[in-house]
Amino acid sequence: MRRTHNLRWAGVLSALALVAASAAQPMGTAGAATAPTAPPTASPAGRWETRWSPRPWRDGVNAFEALEDDRRGSHPEGLPHVHAEKNYWRFDAHLEDRDGSDRMRNEVRGMRAADGTPLEIRKDETWRITYQMYIPDTLDATTNFTHIWQLKNSDVGTPIAQISLPVVNGVQKIAARYWTLEDNKSHDFATADLEPIQNKWVTTTIEFKSGDAGYLRWVLRDGRRTIADQKAENIDLWWTQEQHNRPKWGIYRSIKSAGLQETYLLVKDLKAEQLGPATPPVQLPPPDRSPGTYEAERAGNVFEGAAEPAYCAVCSGGRKVILIGGNVYDYAVVRGVLSETTGTRQMTVHALVDGSQSFSVSVNGGDAIRVPMTGTKDTVTTATVPVDLVAGVNTIRFFGFTARGPELDKIVIR
Repeated sequence: MRRTHNLRWAGVLSALALVAASAAQPMGTAGAATAPTAPPTASPAGRWETRWSPRPWRDGVNAFEALEDDRRGSHPEGLPHVHAEKNYWRFDAHLEDRDGSDRMRNEVRGMRAADGTPLEIRKDETWRITYQMYIPDTLDATTNFTHIWQLKNSDVGTPIAQISLPVVNGVQKIAARYWTLEDNKSHDFATADLEPIQNKWVTTTIEFKSGDAGYLRWVLRDGRRTIADQKAENIDLWWTQEQHNRPKWGIYRSIKSAGLQETYLLVKDLKAEQLGPATPPVQLPPPDRSPGTYEAERAGNVFEGAAEPAYCAVCSGGRKVILIGGNVYDYAVVRGVLSETTGTRQMTVHALVDGSQSFSVSVNGGDAIRVPMTGTKDTVTTATVPVDLVAGVNTIRFFGFTARGPELDKIVIR
């Protein structure tokens, strides 16, 4: 027994001696491989954290920042074209639906957190969006455009990235693409045959870095089988400093393709993850509170069709209203304009102008007044016109039937 006890102590002492010798060895020598290693340092990029995981039965369409459900009012009998049903969201496309003369659109855009605030994908952030989709055989690829997912910036009409359904050499495809702003062209970097994945649930993942030298990765899986996994690197996925990128789901297609059918798209198990910490928001100017000043984006104003507030680094209040005019649908109404007396006042319009543009303005439903403006998109330009106000509260509508107007910052009444 004593001999066994002594042997055990000898073994323990030998082990301690080896540990001590190893610890004394400098890092980088041949013996460093046997030394105890320190806990791994956290990667500068951080880790993936779930930022958004809505449920149709709980959140409905409130899971999204905004709803684009037949926003032109072309087919009210088909409403709702976008709705939650069971454990998925459904997007319907009817042959009567129109979003202009040559296209139809029933989509949702953006993501809302549990507290209702929009989630913003900012510069140099890396995100991963995963979901399942069901594409029926009535949702065909087309010779013109058909998009079922997009990444867009509110300040630029050109999409940043898309999942589309093109016809390539006579074959129906599903394609992932990105766009280049300087030439307004799309670039497909991954494709797969569409027909084998129709009439079943498939999983798709879009991972991207919103940066000047970003990347875009698209993965498509049918169960455990990977159909596509491609990555485009060193591409520009960030176009304007003060805006944020946001995804869109739904059906957006040209009506010019032959053989279109009434169809639908189903989406479920949506999840958005972010790698590392969020980028702080861009600091924007405060609103103008001086007498007679009315910000275009203020609460209570009306934004119809595509018109909506967007960030603006040079505008008072840090916002402007974009996409005014170009048709009868897209307009903005500034409400609550006060006047102590009935009479003619001077209205100064502050806006960002791309060359030469104009607003049509109607006060309290009266005849249109044309407001021509000339300027640049990065500088606030002003124009002053007389307007007839009534004593009390007035409404002023900004619109344009033939072309897009300037981006409205505010008005000042004197």
